[in-house]
Amino acid sequence: MDNSSLRTVQKWALAGVLAAGSIALTGCNTAGYHRSGAVAASMQVAAAEVQAESEELENVMRGLRQLANGSEDDLRISFHQFSSSLDRLKTAARRTEATGKRMVRKGDVYFESWNKDLETIDYEHIRDLSASRRTEVTNRFAEIDRRYRESQAAVQPLITYLQDIRTALNSDLTQAGIKSLAGVMQNADASAEKVRGALRALSHELVSSSSTLASYTQPAKPEETRTPQ
Repeated sequence: MDNSSLRTVQKWALAGVLAAGSIALTGCNTAGYHRSGAVAASMQVAAAEVQAESEELENVMRGLRQLANGSEDDLRISFHQFSSSLDRLKTAARRTEATGKRMVRKGDVYFESWNKDLETIDYEHIRDLSASRRTEVTNRFAEIDRRYRESQAAVQPLITYLQDIRTALNSDLTQAGIKSLAGVMQNADASAEKVRGALRALSHELVSSSSTLASYTQPAKPEETRTPQ
């Protein structure tokens, strides 16, 4: 992860901690908007994590393309870059998956709290309006969670595929060995591009949706930072 992505993740992780802290300080009488703010902050953290995961995937594929093109006189250099990037991608994927689970837990707490609040509203019309909004927000959150889980489910097989390529090259790091895997590398590149597209779309959707849950103006969404070619 580059420094820009790391700062973004740290910023939103701090936002999540502060939101959780405000809930802890207010105790049992926690306002629903504090809980929604915690969900919004967790979605911002998730957006940054997904973005970082996408960038790490691009770093892996850049290293693999360098190997495939034979642009280095010493193949060990390109292989080391590819291998190191793959290890960082695995770490990013684990972190992103864990962040998604935390986001869902916060969402569950918030929606349960909203449901309890509905039971205390006396006027049926107001209760129905709030219930309709709860359904709308819950459905959107569920859709984001579905896309989040699908994106991570797509990342894991790709990582396994890339690890198999690394294992094969580790035993045959030669021009002939690379040539024998040319088709496999092209398949990995094509799959990675599809996964990165899904991750980019998910990151933007997380930021957009988080703003609908916040009671305050969210900072500008994190833009994807590409490592210079």
